Amino acid sequence: MAWRRPRKSVERPIDVSRALEQSLEDAAEGEELDETVELADLDGASVVEASTGEPDADARTPTDLEVKLRAATAAEDARPIPVRSAAGDASAALRRAPRRKEPPPGAANASPAFRTASDPDLHSRASLGSDSAVYPESGIDLAVEAARGLWLRNPVLTASGTFGQGIEYAELFDVARLGAFVNKGTTVLARPGNRQYRIAETPSGILNSIGLENPGAAAVARTYGRQWAGLGVPVIVNVAGYSVDDYVTVVREMAGTPGVVAYELNISCPNVKGGMLFGFDPELAAEVTAAVKQETDLPIIVKLTPNAPDVVAVALAVEAAGADAVTAINTVLGMRIDTKKRRPVLGTGSGGLSGPAIRPIAVHITYQVARRLRIPVIGAGGVTSANDALEFLMAGASAVQVGTATFADPLAPLRVLEGLADHVRGNQLQSIRDVIGTALPRPAADTEGHDEDDDAGA
Repeated sequence: MAWRRPRKSVERPIDVSRALEQSLEDAAEGEELDETVELADLDGASVVEASTGEPDADARTPTDLEVKLRAATAAEDARPIPVRSAAGDASAALRRAPRRKEPPPGAANASPAFRTASDPDLHSRASLGSDSAVYPESGIDLAVEAARGLWLRNPVLTASGTFGQGIEYAELFDVARLGAFVNKGTTVLARPGNRQYRIAETPSGILNSIGLENPGAAAVARTYGRQWAGLGVPVIVNVAGYSVDDYVTVVREMAGTPGVVAYELNISCPNVKGGMLFGFDPELAAEVTAAVKQETDLPIIVKLTPNAPDVVAVALAVEAAGADAVTAINTVLGMRIDTKKRRPVLGTGSGGLSGPAIRPIAVHITYQVARRLRIPVIGAGGVTSANDALEFLMAGASAVQVGTATFADPLAPLRVLEGLADHVRGNQLQSIRDVIGTALPRPAADTEGHDEDDDAGA
């Protein structure tokens, strides 16, 4: 959503000759009308559209973006969807296993998280007797171990906070094509989020300060669990909290929710006991990781904050505490100033910067972390294309998350997926796993006689 200029406050006099309640209602109606007119003016909509929330087909001229989206969705709708077998239910139990470089034997039939695009069962014959159409990534081995013991059909995930609860995007494309999706950050209790404005555009990215708006863990499990089971794609629940007990309680509330295959811990939250962010302190990060690990048998992924003084130290601490993977990285702190009003644009002042602007930072941290950890790393930060994803994979990531790009192009995750399949096919690789870590320093025995300064700028 485009950034909207704060509306000038209009003082509406109260008619003392009338009941106070009636006067307040009239004033509120006037403000609502002003808001509707302003929204129509800023977003290029008619007053009718702004007030009803429905497009006026007769009066509205489609925008370039609308035309592109219609064409993209029409093409997606025209493509026959491969028939998935019952084994494709994302709520099937996951097997836990030590990390390995190849999918475990029989993995394609054990769980949808292990099922790969090369699995012939994914493309069964249609009832008419002809071969059902296959997707561009079909027949290519894209399976990856995104977390210890968690094998996914491909390395393309969506980032928390950019993909809703998954069901919204299911109206646009077959989300079962994704390796997995990460839901919107979930807390113990419902949160209304931060005050406006929450989003501001920046060169090559956006600043956001949403404030973890969500209905609470119990409501998420109750409302979306059954719908997730029908999507046919593994769900990773993003967990946030302000104490160790908060994280544990969310995981406890989500236990047994259909479709959920792992938890991603957002440790970019302040600890109410001391005020320090969990992700800034290795001991705090390890404490919350160990506590959640005791609560569930599902894989635990810890999302690292790039704002920590020593990100690698935090990553090593959570690995020692039992984390099954880390995500590198969360957003980078930033701010925009409204020079006319002489104050920050966002309601909270600072916010998290995401998008292509932070990709070099994210790739650098992924590289540094992957060199030191034995558990998988999931790269995140500014992925908009398959080439961007390849940077992360070559830097040592086992999978990537596509986030901000979906705001401009909801089909961006699919374009990344198809591009990775083209790379494997075009370079005659056996699998996408042949790419992972290829940019990392070779073992000492292979680099004897060569001088490398791989820690420059670390």
